Amino acid sequence: MENNNYSNPFDPKQIEQKTKARLLRTSLISLIVFFAVLLLILRILFPLTTYLPDSNPGGHIDWPLLEGIASLITVSLVIGGLAFAFIEYVQTAVQQSRENAETSFNMYKEIYYKLMTSEAVEARRWIILNLPTKQDHEDDQAWLRRTIDALDKLPQGQEGGRPPGRDYLKEVLNTFDFIGFVAKHYWNMDNELVTWMSPPVAKVWERIHLYVEHESKLRNEPDFYESACEFGQYCLEWRNAHYPQSTIISDGT
Repeated sequence: MENNNYSNPFDPKQIEQKTKARLLRTSLISLIVFFAVLLLILRILFPLTTYLPDSNPGGHIDWPLLEGIASLITVSLVIGGLAFAFIEYVQTAVQQSRENAETSFNMYKEIYYKLMTSEAVEARRWIILNLPTKQDHEDDQAWLRRTIDALDKLPQGQEGGRPPGRDYLKEVLNTFDFIGFVAKHYWNMDNELVTWMSPPVAKVWERIHLYVEHESKLRNEPDFYESACEFGQYCLEWRNAHYPQSTIISDGT
């Protein structure tokens, strides 16, 4: 599996702030250069105004001519500064967009690899085929008891040891927790990530969320798989609001 370095994560707000900061910094530098050059030029031009062709013989400054020169210099420097700032802004935006796209793609690949390993697929398949969904007439406690019984059931021929259902559940929760953390801190959940991820997440989460809440209370850990819980519930609610209830087939891909 490819390991990606996310020391510079894809954060739209942070990127926007950095772009604005760079534009402001460039503008300030342009203004500083503008005033410095203007003062330098005027310092040189003022003593030389007596040598201008239209200067009075008495050595008085021809102010209209000097004002015209100063205005020309000002306009030139302002236009140059604005052009410099615009070029810097465009280059920054293009470079940032390229980096964002690459970072986003790498994160999607990382999520895909975690979700599509043979262990992760097998765990989700076991949960979908073995853990019950809640019936309309069934209360939460009855549903929870059926879920616990299914998780603790040992395969035929196995005596003692840890039930495989517990390992499958842990595998799923670890995967969902990673995806949920990425979705919460690096993406806005209400985007293409949920559209892409909602089918496998929602179908599993509707079967395990009550047990996860139950174990969280037993452990007295309200943050028990917190990111997995937030993302799973969000995907389930989004899926129910946009699509009808799916049908599970035993020999499906």
